[in-house]
Amino acid sequence: MPFFSIIIPCYNQAHYLSDCLDALINQSFKDWEAIVVNDGSTDNTSELTNTYLLQDNRIKLIEQNNQGLSAARNSGVKNAIGERLIFLDADDFFYDNALEVISNAAKVSDDKTLIQYGYAYLTENKETVLRKVLPVQKKQLIPDIFYGVPGPCHTIAISKNLAEQCGPFDITLKSLEDWDFWIRAVKCGAKIQTIQQSLVYYRYVKNSMSRNAFVMYESFKKVANRAPHIDDRVSLTAPGNKAYNVHVQQSFNGALIRMLGVSIMQGKIEESVAFFKQESSQPIYAYKPIQFEEMCSYLSFRYWYSKADIDYVLKELLPLFKKFFKSMGSTPAFTTEATYHIFKRHYNNRNINKYGRWFGSLFNYVLRKKYAK
Repeated sequence: MPFFSIIIPCYNQAHYLSDCLDALINQSFKDWEAIVVNDGSTDNTSELTNTYLLQDNRIKLIEQNNQGLSAARNSGVKNAIGERLIFLDADDFFYDNALEVISNAAKVSDDKTLIQYGYAYLTENKETVLRKVLPVQKKQLIPDIFYGVPGPCHTIAISKNLAEQCGPFDITLKSLEDWDFWIRAVKCGAKIQTIQQSLVYYRYVKNSMSRNAFVMYESFKKVANRAPHIDDRVSLTAPGNKAYNVHVQQSFNGALIRMLGVSIMQGKIEESVAFFKQESSQPIYAYKPIQFEEMCSYLSFRYWYSKADIDYVLKELLPLFKKFFKSMGSTPAFTTEATYHIFKRHYNNRNINKYGRWFGSLFNYVLRKKYAK
């Protein structure tokens, strides 16, 4: 029985899959199996995977009709025989020593311990690391887990025993199915041990234009609303499966703003205005301009910092956000301040590029002082 089962759903991502599988084969830790779940791809996912499994019998292939990410992960869990499971997307891949480091931590932990580690955002062409993110060790997971996902799915290793206690990924969710899964893990008694190293590359693919912000927000509400309640998908005797007196609605506005960042950049101004008015717990004038900074998130354009990206963001996207605030009836001063906070990282990088590090930094300092509220 292998120590790790690496579950890799793949839907039309054969062009990334080689990086993912090559990184596994090159691991210093060899006791693993990889389960590629071809979720009805129309590309050459199956053919490519078959070339790998002919060379390495640790690699397996499951074929199924397109059913979505959750169903693909569920198929992987059902067929996994490893002690620990890791859910790895086809466009992501491990550092060479990742499984060795994770295994060292897992071998001295019990089945209830989730092993969480850091990751590095990487450009699609693999040339540039945009940012490294390390996990935060939390003393208590409840109620924190009710307010947001602890980290990307591929940065947490879970025991097969605990995964089976959690129940399957929710196939009705179009996003945040991993958050829902980790909530159930915590209700089953999970705790988290962190490794302060980046061990997996998270490929930053600019697919924001294909995301449906409104569907993502509906998933957020569904998961958040049921999070503090008893979950009938988990054993009623599970130590954390009970009702909690917490108010998750306080996190809704932040999620709403992040999702709006996606819909506005897609040019859906009228829909975004209607969405805000329908979903926000307060009118726009009750917000502080700095709160809209969350519109610049990893879901939208948070890591678009090449010179060409900055030019595009400030020339093409900034006017869309100004139009949104104007359509909401915001004053010119509010709009200027709010859009500064949304695009301040891009302004900062542009100023450094344009004026040099010393004068650019001085200019950025003046701007920060002006809008520091």
